[in-house]
Amino acid sequence: MNKLITLWTFIKPKVRYVFLIYTAFLLYRNNKINHTYSFFLILLDVFLIIYTFVQLNILYAQNSSKDYKSSFFIISIITYSLIWILGSCDNIYYFILLGDLFHIKNSTRRIKFLIFHTLIFAFIICFRDLSLKTLSNSLYIITFAFLIYGLTFITFYSIHKLRWDRDKLKILNANLIEYSFKEREFLISNERNRISQELHDSIGHSLMALSMNIRYLKAIKDTNKIDKELDDIDVLVKESIDTLRNTVYNLRKLDQNFNFEKQVKSIIQKFNELGIVRINFDCDTSIENESEHIKDILLTTIKEGITNGLKHGNPSEINISVELIVSAENISLIKLLIANNGQGCKSIVKSNGLNGITERIESINGTVTFESPKNKGFIIKALINGNQCET
Repeated sequence: MNKLITLWTFIKPKVRYVFLIYTAFLLYRNNKINHTYSFFLILLDVFLIIYTFVQLNILYAQNSSKDYKSSFFIISIITYSLIWILGSCDNIYYFILLGDLFHIKNSTRRIKFLIFHTLIFAFIICFRDLSLKTLSNSLYIITFAFLIYGLTFITFYSIHKLRWDRDKLKILNANLIEYSFKEREFLISNERNRISQELHDSIGHSLMALSMNIRYLKAIKDTNKIDKELDDIDVLVKESIDTLRNTVYNLRKLDQNFNFEKQVKSIIQKFNELGIVRINFDCDTSIENESEHIKDILLTTIKEGITNGLKHGNPSEINISVELIVSAENISLIKLLIANNGQGCKSIVKSNGLNGITERIESINGTVTFESPKNKGFIIKALINGNQCET
């Protein structure tokens, strides 16, 4: 069924114009029989071709972020209805308009236009067949026409219902994985806070005890007592040094557990297991020599790039590459590329996700650009000077 959706998405734009051009051909051919309406109807058909092309390109340029305009359906249905009822041509394009109605995102509007579409269809079928044929033949043809209409409706509904469910599932799974990302970051943050609090409590207590012992030393005159207090101070200093050393070791160990390539592959594995999208990853292993801060920002950018692409572009494939180039001056330049083959857009409007990516990359003196070549797919390119970004 997924292949059927992909196939229909690919051929529908082409089929639309094929049938409109075929309608113009039929009208031209029938011009030899009836000169009254043919020229006018051909002009209407040409208008519909141009109008449809302009409106759909405007919609695609908006990356489908906005719903279909009501005027598009009203003008398209009425214009083609006039062509159909006044000209001797097929009604196949009217079924293409039926398929368009399922792209309306608002369910209430969708139902209203479906009713409008059905009523116009019923009126034209009944008007043409009851006026030109005997009653028995007309009823047979009308029944057959409504049967075809019903079967077409069920087919379109089944295809789009699967598409809606698939898109909802993709977004749901993306949200779940995004939540797991935040949960991991939350756990790491909690561990850092715990270690920091432990350091604060232990060292703070030791420093307070040292301060009190020093004050006491200043107040006493007995040499034996002074020696004893100095021994106690020495013990406290050694304990504080050991505590500080252990805390630093734990923090360093926490950072050392962060392997960039391993973390990215873990993310990819989650998506692959769910069958949401195919992700290809190419990484320069020397990236592990960069600072933890840079690797953390790269990882966060990749996470955001994947989830943002799934929510807005519905891609089937995402390619990620991280390249590290070291110049003769020993300056490392990190190139990050995240590209998907989903829906593109003519103008890029930065959302919270893209703004977050920009802020993070620029915070480490990097640059980031967003592209959608030929309104197809979406690309994130980032350049970071590794040596200048050490923290």
